[in-house]
Amino acid sequence: MPSKAPHPAWIEIDLHQFRNNLMKVRSYIGKSLLCLPIKANAYGHGLCQIAKAAECNVDYLGVACLQEGVLLRRSGITIPILVLGAIHEDQIEDLIDYELEFTISSKYKADLVEERCMKLQKKCRVHVEIDTGMQRTGVRVSSAEGLFRHLDALPFLEVVGVYSHLATADVKDDPFAEQQIKVCNDFFESPFIKDRKLIRHVANSGGIVHFPASCHDMVRPGLLSFGYAPTEGIDALKEVAPFFSLKAKVAYFKVVAGGQGVSYGHTHITEKQTRIVTVPVGYGDGYRRSLSNRGSVLIRGKRFPIVGNICMDQFMVDVGDQEVFVGDEVILIGKQGNEEISLLEISRLCDTIPYEILCLFNDRIPRIYHG
Repeated sequence: MPSKAPHPAWIEIDLHQFRNNLMKVRSYIGKSLLCLPIKANAYGHGLCQIAKAAECNVDYLGVACLQEGVLLRRSGITIPILVLGAIHEDQIEDLIDYELEFTISSKYKADLVEERCMKLQKKCRVHVEIDTGMQRTGVRVSSAEGLFRHLDALPFLEVVGVYSHLATADVKDDPFAEQQIKVCNDFFESPFIKDRKLIRHVANSGGIVHFPASCHDMVRPGLLSFGYAPTEGIDALKEVAPFFSLKAKVAYFKVVAGGQGVSYGHTHITEKQTRIVTVPVGYGDGYRRSLSNRGSVLIRGKRFPIVGNICMDQFMVDVGDQEVFVGDEVILIGKQGNEEISLLEISRLCDTIPYEILCLFNDRIPRIYHG
């Protein structure tokens, strides 16, 4: 527990485990380059801090937008950064000035970039995204050759990579993932692509684990790097572990008589006299309101239920007749003694995926890094 935390709740990030995860991923991908996606504040772990911890262990960083790339460059990150999201016209000069690699998927965008590069007398490095079934962004495979030939005629654009996104690779032997991979492999072997010196990248975490044929010159494992396997029960990935814990201190304690309503709406009524403690975390911090009357926390190595609706800034826990004191450590996500509240448990209770839970935690909760 931090001695001088600016907030009575905090997120602990174990950078030693993070580096172990990256080394384990390296052991799976052979000679492929490692592009670490750190979108959305590095999945809630802290964008610049995670980038600095990873910089010596990865080849590329992947971000969603210009803003993330600029923050990384301003923090001193020098390795290649790839902007995976679609770019906008008013962002082009900054993309060039901050030496960010970015995605081109249309002749229209290519011409806009060429025009700005010519004006600045600067070249830029771009990747072409092909859409093999995600239906999100990217040029259709049938139009890709035309786009490449158009890019060949633009002297200020250096095409350094070509990639696609897998939509269903989290499921082993998924037929659509296999179809996407075949389309990619056929495209990469086509006459006008085969002999080009390009970084070919398709595999995400699911691709690495379930579809080795999707691992080309570079891979983009987000979930694995942050310690979560794309599918449960993968014994080979036991060394990959989460390094994110959410903790707080008990803020208040009271004895409540039986038959009393707790929190907004009185969605929980005490059955008998009990002890209720207040935890200073709420949906205003990113802790999901859907955990009301469903989730649990750990205090003194024991599991206790959340009761009543979670408020914007705090929630209540029924500790029964157990001794709990103001200032005791509360585990919302993580381990305490022999008990654990896992991110997977939280995501199931909220009927969502671990990604979403992690990305919701905002900067009101400070991150504390060690290792």
